[in-house]
Amino acid sequence: MQGQALLAAIVASAPDLTKCRRQFISHMLMLFLSVRSRINFLQLARHSGQYCEHTIRLNFERQADLATMNRRLIEQYGSGHYVLALDASWLPKSGKATPGVGKYWSGSAQKSLWGLEACLLSVVDVDKHTAWHLDAMQTPGPDEREAKGISLVDHYAQVVDWQVDNCLALSGYLAADAYFAKAGFVERVCRSGLHLVSRLRKDARLRYLHRGPRSGKPGRPREFDGRVDLANPDLDHFTVSHRDEQVVVYSAVVNCPFLRRNIRLAYTQYLDTEGRAKNYKLYFSTDLDLPAWVIAKYYCLRYQQEFLIRDAKGFTGLTDCQARSINKIDTHLNLALSAVNVAKVETLVSADQPFSIEDAKVLHHNQLLLERFISILPNGVELDKNDPKVRELYTFGCKAA
Repeated sequence: MQGQALLAAIVASAPDLTKCRRQFISHMLMLFLSVRSRINFLQLARHSGQYCEHTIRLNFERQADLATMNRRLIEQYGSGHYVLALDASWLPKSGKATPGVGKYWSGSAQKSLWGLEACLLSVVDVDKHTAWHLDAMQTPGPDEREAKGISLVDHYAQVVDWQVDNCLALSGYLAADAYFAKAGFVERVCRSGLHLVSRLRKDARLRYLHRGPRSGKPGRPREFDGRVDLANPDLDHFTVSHRDEQVVVYSAVVNCPFLRRNIRLAYTQYLDTEGRAKNYKLYFSTDLDLPAWVIAKYYCLRYQQEFLIRDAKGFTGLTDCQARSINKIDTHLNLALSAVNVAKVETLVSADQPFSIEDAKVLHHNQLLLERFISILPNGVELDKNDPKVRELYTFGCKAA
């Protein structure tokens, strides 16, 4: 089948993998897109036909460099214009024996819930308006972080550091929400060679830079020209970067004391139907040369990562792992999210229609079922898999785009 050949070609780009490991990862990605029930070791073994449950568990314990595979997939099938995105996602998990289990913030519930957390590093295709998975890592629990002497923000920065080579090969900008606008995180990201695009709170303390002539008096030259009143800013210090009927983006280089650096501020006013400002947001970048309208665009595009997480949770079993091993959980997380990448690539290659993860699941489930039927037919019975009537069964149940 074309899907299996495409899967084999994608997995072949993963470095330092033996032939057996490549076959296993390719088979698992196909199963993650085929199994309609909970995706755990038992269900994978029931649907596999090649690997027993024990073999699957052993292979999940062995880590593979799926991030490099995903990067090469993105380079081949993406538009070439990307921005990185970082976010943490809560995952349900009962019990107390799993490493890393604890209380983590859930954005949908707006409170801390018991379970696991995964830090997800994605690549947003700016031109195609879609997010690709790059790497995911389980967040260590409170006791482990205390033993290592690191905070949650330190761990999130480490996720970026560990994949910095793959990140820099795709983009020089990392978009993250306002939680990550902290001095320690910003410093580590900038030290790795990336620039951060994020958002400030509305009560953030900012200072105008002094642009006037020097007084000529002895002492240190004046650096700042007063505090920025964010509710009523002095627009003489700003330039208009973008304006339309819904939004106005003002641009200025200001000093941010708590980040201990100058930043490019994209002061964005949202307008009502009469053209009056009804709300404002403070987007910023550590790259002082990045246009303000691009900063606002990059930050808003980071929301595409939420659709990637939604698809993985709803269709490829991101929340279904029942393992109690860090390596097994990390392998499951990355396979579940990489399966969404594979489904997007198959849509780009074989269909001229919008991407639907639900249709991809139906298609792969039908293919798996028909292949199983064909494989157990009595000897001597021949069936052409490429026959139009047979291939019509592969798409049975798919929705019309």
